[in-house]
Amino acid sequence: MSAVATLFTPPHVMASVASLFACAAIWVFTRPAVTEPAVYGRRIAGAMLTAFAVILAGFAAAMASWGAGR
Repeated sequence: MSAVATLFTPPHVMASVASLFACAAIWVFTRPAVTEPAVYGRRIAGAMLTAFAVILAGFAAAMASWGAGR
């Protein structure tokens, strides 16, 4: 398998998507909010993005450890 093809294995793709969601969560948490409902909405959205990133990263790590000979 070529070096480029190893980047597109399912665990790597899952880890990449998890990192994108983690970056999105950081972006949501660092944006200023003017009103109280906006603060609440950003906290909920940021928590959901963070949870998705953590869960997906965990599944990616588990899937990466399932390989032959491990």
